[in-house]
Amino acid sequence: MSSRKDRKPPGGKKQAEEQRENVLQAVVLADSFENRFRPFTLETPRCLLPLANTPLIEYTLEFLALSGVQDVFIFASSHAEKVEEYIRSSRWAKKSSPFKNCRIILSPASVSVGDAMRELDSKQLITTDFLMVHGDFISNLPLGDVLDDHRKRRTADKNAIMTMVLKEGSSGLRAKDKGEKGVFLIDPATNRCVYYDEIAPYGRGGALVPRELLKDHSELQIRNDLIDCYLDICSPDVPALFTENFDYQHIRRHFLHGILTDYDLYGKTVHTHIIKGYYLARVRSLKAYDGVNGDLMERLAYPVVPDTNFLDGQSYTSTMGSRCIDEGAFLEQSAIIRPLTIIGADTSVGEGSVVGTSTIGRNCDIGSGVVIDGSYIWDDVAIGDGCRIYGSVIANGVKLGKDCIVERGALISYNVNILDGITIKAGSRITAYKRKSDTDSDSDDKEDKDDSLGGHEYEDSESEDEDEVIRSKMDSLGFQDEDLVNDSESSISTVSDDDEDSDDGITPGDKKLRERSDSVATATSEDNAEADAWHKEAAVSLLTAMEGDHPVEVASLELNGLRMTANASWHQVRKAAVSALHGRIEQVVATQSKGLPKATNEVFTRWEPLVKRMIFDQADQSDFLLLVQKDCVGRKNGGSLLLNVAQRVFDLDIVEEEAINAWWANEKSSTSAGGMGKVRQATEVFVKWLAEAEEESSEGDEEDEDSDDE
Repeated sequence: MSSRKDRKPPGGKKQAEEQRENVLQAVVLADSFENRFRPFTLETPRCLLPLANTPLIEYTLEFLALSGVQDVFIFASSHAEKVEEYIRSSRWAKKSSPFKNCRIILSPASVSVGDAMRELDSKQLITTDFLMVHGDFISNLPLGDVLDDHRKRRTADKNAIMTMVLKEGSSGLRAKDKGEKGVFLIDPATNRCVYYDEIAPYGRGGALVPRELLKDHSELQIRNDLIDCYLDICSPDVPALFTENFDYQHIRRHFLHGILTDYDLYGKTVHTHIIKGYYLARVRSLKAYDGVNGDLMERLAYPVVPDTNFLDGQSYTSTMGSRCIDEGAFLEQSAIIRPLTIIGADTSVGEGSVVGTSTIGRNCDIGSGVVIDGSYIWDDVAIGDGCRIYGSVIANGVKLGKDCIVERGALISYNVNILDGITIKAGSRITAYKRKSDTDSDSDDKEDKDDSLGGHEYEDSESEDEDEVIRSKMDSLGFQDEDLVNDSESSISTVSDDDEDSDDGITPGDKKLRERSDSVATATSEDNAEADAWHKEAAVSLLTAMEGDHPVEVASLELNGLRMTANASWHQVRKAAVSALHGRIEQVVATQSKGLPKATNEVFTRWEPLVKRMIFDQADQSDFLLLVQKDCVGRKNGGSLLLNVAQRVFDLDIVEEEAINAWWANEKSSTSAGGMGKVRQATEVFVKWLAEAEEESSEGDEEDEDSDDE
């Protein structure tokens, strides 16, 4: 009779292996292996940079926790010791962590994804299929269905080694970041990716598809509209294949392309899972940093929003106008906090200061009479009285003296001290960090300048990744590519006289608070062509959503994705929406035999939530009406359409009476040029009616007051 000690557990070794296979593992690449966030990443890894006052890696780990991941391996290369220190002191290392195991792998010598995969393979840490994601990834996607599909495929075919999770954009490259150049050839019957290649930025050139693929598959889709955030479900074969091929460095450019083109050699297959309606993004550049921060404020990634309060000590509450202010912040009564603003705990804002479309970190001291517009102020920053900061990023520990001006696109890195009255020019990058290669041979002029800045201007002499030189014509904050810094002649955007400082707030009329993408660019035919192409694509995309009666959330995400990746302004978004709305109204009139008033009522009632998401203040309301008027000029029955739209948007509280009056008084609206004056004639009755109703209301109030006095 065997002893109890000798008895094997029910199911034995096979059951133990099955249980182990059900454990979901994840690999987080904490290093991006790029230089896009310098000079900040000279001292801090990108994954620890704050987004909406929360380190980027927190969003990634939160996504993994909600996806049911149990084992997490965080691969750290650049500033590996800082990543380790942060994780070990975070909630993810505590007993209450949703992860059973959270391990940091330190590999300072690794310089690519390929090196990371080979390191993982050598340590034999990966025992089952795993998620691979970068430490700057943000999403609200539930992964259950994606994982189920991948596991079913793997059960049927062990050679199905990877599933790429891609988000469907709109047709054309403008649905993606300019740095994303991937073209996927997909068999729609199996979702198998049979070929991958990259094309030149802005669509120059093309991908060469092997003819034999067309013979082997009855149907293939060529997709260049897919947004790729590098979220992959991989088998243990993936790290091993990197080990076999030491020339593999990039997960798409080398690994994916190589495996697919050498199918006869490896016999491995890669599949895709294309999603719609959920939020996926990577903070791959300063432009994306600005765009994703705005998306979180607009709650497009819900429940991933600032007032979720991911970190201990955070107590944000969201108020009207998408303001997120921590309960521990102190604001003087005369301070003005504009929409789309975050203010962290223990931060004070002085008398008469104006903050709008900006994120302010913890423990900051904002003086009196300060103007902060479209900027990111991290923790422990002191800003002297009278400073003006526009479209810039200021890192931890920076001290600005009184009456300093920080122009658009400036990056001020950690612990820099700026003396009183200094102007930081647009596009400057200031850092106190000294690299080993720095010498004492600088000129006296430069030394004097550095003394006044409390740091020095950063110049990157190292070679850049090829993606780094892709130029964006309209950058939302005026940020410049790494090779364009401090070059006024090649500045991406130039500021017009209208953007100069005003006496009463952030920018003239406060109407540009939300126009993060509206820096005025030098007008060229190429700019106009790109703007026209974006307008057509966005309008067609939205009209298609309306025709298909898609959910408002899905249509809004799609439109915002187009806005963010093409760096379009909210004025451009409203223009595209107006075009689509009017087109849909005409369709309803023509196909459903409904009159214009009924069709207008139906369309605007259905899409009211989407329209309200692109209008943030009274100036935006007036701009929307002016765009409606301009679009009506070229349409049949344009005068009647304008009247019906004006009445409906007023009834739905999309625009206020003050905005209607401002639009009506605008010279652009009343001009006789281009048919603008003629098309609004029918609406004059409505505007007069509003004015008379207001007068009657005022007279009634006065009579009530008189009767009260009696």
